[in-house]
Amino acid sequence: MYDSKGKKVSGFNFKTAENSILSQPRHFRVGNKDYIVFASEEKLNVLNRKGQTRVAVNERIEFSENDIFLYRNKFTSTNTDGQLIQVDQKGRISKQNLLLPEEHALETTSKTMVTLADNKLTIKGRTIELDFGDYTAPRIFYLRDKIYVSVTDLQSQKVYLFDSQAKPIPNFPVYGNSAMELVNIDKDRKLEFVVKGDNNTVILYQIN
Repeated sequence: MYDSKGKKVSGFNFKTAENSILSQPRHFRVGNKDYIVFASEEKLNVLNRKGQTRVAVNERIEFSENDIFLYRNKFTSTNTDGQLIQVDQKGRISKQNLLLPEEHALETTSKTMVTLADNKLTIKGRTIELDFGDYTAPRIFYLRDKIYVSVTDLQSQKVYLFDSQAKPIPNFPVYGNSAMELVNIDKDRKLEFVVKGDNNTVILYQIN
């Protein structure tokens, strides 16, 4: 394990997983405890800062291709049956059928969950039917005490932006060829975002 400066973290002694690692290891802090969480084959690994098992998860999980998130203080992902899988700090598993197809995307913050399946984007339980297309995975941004959710249709080259109530932000969609990066570049009240244009160009927009 390495820190944000690329230096090896001393005391972390995890050597190898039993099977291939399927997801990017994530660091979460719940209360005063640290958790290193990742999926390997059909196992959810929950380690402490020394690389030792902190939470034993005995039930096997057929993970989808989504990451592991911390949603409502539970380690959260989905399985290939389209179910929401959540594991608490005692290793207990709960499942919720989201009626998602095998190919779907999941993104969460600690309190907001977003899914995308085919052309259906669901934000905090509210579903929007988009035009059929080839969409990037949804991204969640939290800026100025407000949640924003974005997806890009690579087929029609349209970038969409919604608020936490699944309402479209005015003047969207706009042209773009990639997922957006929403930021506040100049620290004024107006937000900016960057997307890829044609021929390796980059476009900077401002939201008025």
